[in-house]
Parts: sequence; C-alpha cells; structure tokens
Amino acid sequence: MITVSKRVEAIFAHAVALDQSGRLKNTIYVKDNFVFVMNSTNTVLLRFVLPSSQAPFQSPISFRANDYDSPNFYEEDGRIVFVKKEGDLERKKKCETTDATPDDIQELFKKFPPIKSNRISLHAGILSLLDENLSHIEIQGADGAASLVQRDIYSGTILEIARTTEGFGMASPDEISSDFGPIGMKTNDFIALFSFNDMVDFFFDEDPETSYCRVRGSKTKMDGIVAFCVYDELGTITEVKTKDVPKPSRRK
Repeated sequence: MITVSKRVEAIFAHAVALDQSGRLKNTIYVKDNFVFVMNSTNTVLLRFVLPSSQAPFQSPISFRANDYDSPNFYEEDGRIVFVKKEGDLERKKKCETTDATPDDIQELFKKFPPIKSNRISLHAGILSLLDENLSHIEIQGADGAASLVQRDIYSGTILEIARTTEGFGMASPDEISSDFGPIGMKTNDFIALFSFNDMVDFFFDEDPETSYCRVRGSKTKMDGIVAFCVYDELGTITEVKTKDVPKPSRRK
C-alpha cells in the first residue's frame, strides 16, 4: 500500500481538479522521484521533482487524473487500486493504467531541450486580467518588453496586458534579450500552470521555428513544456500540428 505525502497529494489534487473542471484533461505518471502530468491534447507536459523522502513509489505507475480516488493505493496486475475505508467497510476502485508508460513520458520530456532565453515572470494575479472565455493568448517580446494579447474575433475587442514602468528603482523581473512572437497559447493551458505555482517563469527560444516554450515554478519544483498554437496565412490561431508534438509510444 502506498500513502503519498502531502506534497504529492497536492500535485495530484491540482491535476484532478483541472481534469474535472475540463480545463486540463490529463494523465499522471510517476517514476522514481518524478511526477509527470500530461494533458490529453499533448500541449502541456509538466514534471515535478520530489525529495527522495517524499517519493515512496517502488515502481513506475500511471493513471488518468479523473480516476484518482484516494491517497491510499497500490498497483496490482498492471492496474492501480485506490482504497477507501469507512468504519469497518473498505472500497477498492480498480483502474486501468495508461497506454503510455512513465518511461515513455520521461523520454518524451527529454526530447525538448531547455530554453534559457527571454524569461517572463508572471504572478497568478494576471489571471484576474484575462478573459477566460477567449480561447487563446498571444505572447510577444519586442524592444525588451513582453506583452500578452487576447482577441475576440466576433466583437473585434482586443485585450492587451503589459508590465507598467517599475517605480522606486525596481527593475522589471523579465529578461527579454531578443524579439519573439507573436505566438499563440491556449488560455486554459496558460491558466492551468498557476494551479501548481503562484509564480511561473516562461522561457521563449530565439529560434522562431521552436514550437514550444519552457515553464518553471519553484514552489513545486515544476519544469514544463507548453506547445504553441500557430498562425495561418490569415492571421488566425490554429492548433499546432500533431507532428510538432511527439506522441508517446504505446504499451505493447
């Protein structure tokens, strides 16, 4: 029987809440002292690093977030079994594991090189400035500053978010070394990142052909990959093509 720590339970709980809200349908993979969360559309892959003392998993496990039922569980015959007790009664919920294995996901994560350029540091307070009903966010870096834009294609309304000039001699927390974008990101993907951390750093490659950004959150030791959406010739945001986001291999 595995009983996860409060830290692991918090990661699982956030992933489950995002799944059940429909904001980020995802699957959870655990291997050694790593917890991976990948959404069903393969646009977000997050990795959380656990202290060795908080990684009680004896073997790699995986399960769909929506199946999570209890912090007490074990693996039996290739399936996850969640255990709940009430008085002298015990319920076992047996769930199928995922087609992709934790090893698959770990290898997939390694295929995306780290990005250290063009850092934008954002606090969860930015969520109050977004319109959650608009499906995408455009992110752009120009002249040493970053901006976020949301467009309502039906009304023509444009929402633009930019950092104001810092006072009291404080420098901007962003480090924009080169122009980039505009690139598109799903609003739900963007918002989901702040479920795990109050402060998230975004890193954008100088190479315009790079189809993803890296994200980092120190609170939960989160390191992640978020795939971009792309613009067509009419300037409309479309989903990144499947070939741009490698899929994990299937379990044989």
